[in-house]
Amino acid sequence: MIAKTESINFTANALAYCERGGEVLYQNQCFGNAKDLAAQFKERHAYSQSTKPTYHAKIRIAPEDKGKLNTQEWIDIANKFTEQMGLDKNPYSVFIHEEGSDKEHIHLVGSRLLENNLVASDSYTHFKCMDFCREIEAEYNLRKVRRKLEAFVAGVEFESSDKRLISLRRKVDNAIDFSDSMDDFIFHLKNNGVKTIKSRGISFVMDGIKVKGSKLGREYSLKNIEKRINLGIEINCQTEQVSEVIIEKPITENNHFVSDDHIPIHFFKKAGQEDEREDGLKKKSWHSKKGMGR
Repeated sequence: MIAKTESINFTANALAYCERGGEVLYQNQCFGNAKDLAAQFKERHAYSQSTKPTYHAKIRIAPEDKGKLNTQEWIDIANKFTEQMGLDKNPYSVFIHEEGSDKEHIHLVGSRLLENNLVASDSYTHFKCMDFCREIEAEYNLRKVRRKLEAFVAGVEFESSDKRLISLRRKVDNAIDFSDSMDDFIFHLKNNGVKTIKSRGISFVMDGIKVKGSKLGREYSLKNIEKRINLGIEINCQTEQVSEVIIEKPITENNHFVSDDHIPIHFFKKAGQEDEREDGLKKKSWHSKKGMGR
């Protein structure tokens, strides 16, 4: 199972997108179609100073789990997700897409605004989603799916002093991370102020400036963007343990570095692996020196 969530400011568009692609499964403290829901959320957020008072989440199963979950189980999973995120008391609507297919998934669109008129924190959501998926996979006997945090390693590191290009690159990366298809990718960029022009290659228009994907770096060509989207998840068929995940700098709301004390335990290396590796390097270094002495 894969779960992704993002804080958004395009509430009406997200609701229309979810309604257009499927049907409503469940609504909590809200009711009606996409237009009605958008009006209700707008009224709720009228006095909030948050620029992103709404969240949009997507939860999908592995293709091998096609048909394993019925409607009530999907509703239960959605409710457990909001509870884990601390949003179960807030209004939210659940939609199902691709029902009955191997791409079956649900969308949740809800309010982040709490009773004290502050928004719920969206820090560490990458880790919270992964923990949630592991729990649901075990509970419903689903195939364990490990989502890659870094699915693609670029051959050339992009460096630029142009803040507009840095901002554009960040938006493209976020859209890739949240998307399962090119349609998803284009939709999310559009709602973040970026127009996508796709032909034989790909270009982006932001703030009236057109930029070719190749100008952002090799990994932003059309072919490599499609590859990054397709490789965003990996179905782990052989093992039930995540042996190693290298975490450089998790993204948080304030972009602060996350200390080891706050990272879920299963993201660390298995005890003893690093020591064994260091011992091997020391032995190799000793033999090298011995050879040089000859």
